[in-house]
Amino acid sequence: MAWGSVYVNNEEKAEENRTSAYTFLIVGGVGLIVIVLFFLGIIDIKMSLTNKYMISGVMGVLFLLFIVMGIISMKNFRTFKRKACKENNLTVEIKRWCMENFRKEEIDHVLAFSDEREEVQYFQRYDHMKNAIKNQFVNLDEGYLDRLVEEIYPEIFEDTLGEREI
Repeated sequence: MAWGSVYVNNEEKAEENRTSAYTFLIVGGVGLIVIVLFFLGIIDIKMSLTNKYMISGVMGVLFLLFIVMGIISMKNFRTFKRKACKENNLTVEIKRWCMENFRKEEIDHVLAFSDEREEVQYFQRYDHMKNAIKNQFVNLDEGYLDRLVEEIYPEIFEDTLGEREI
């Protein structure tokens, strides 16, 4: 298992980009409005004309960058949303395949545990499931596969998990 890398699915990435886009666009838009009001003198802060130009220019560029970043985040949101749809379909297909092909008794019989400790059994089962999925569905991201096995494992071995909690 690759414990160092944490897989973030495309749906979560899409949501992060959507919220970032809205935040950047709102802050950039409100900031530009405030800068325009400040530059036109509607928001009156006593300072020299040079300072007024400098502040308006620098802050205007900053808020324009926020708007550009918001637009880029919105484009990324759309890209990740499309990828998320494909990924969700693949996940459903893999989970269906696992529920049809993995049985607790069969996996335990194949592994023929030499060590009865739950931790050892867990890792052996995990590796067995991961390898079987890799063989059936090629070119899967390691992080995606780890996350998927983590989700599927309790569904197959929930009796074992229930006994451990008692």
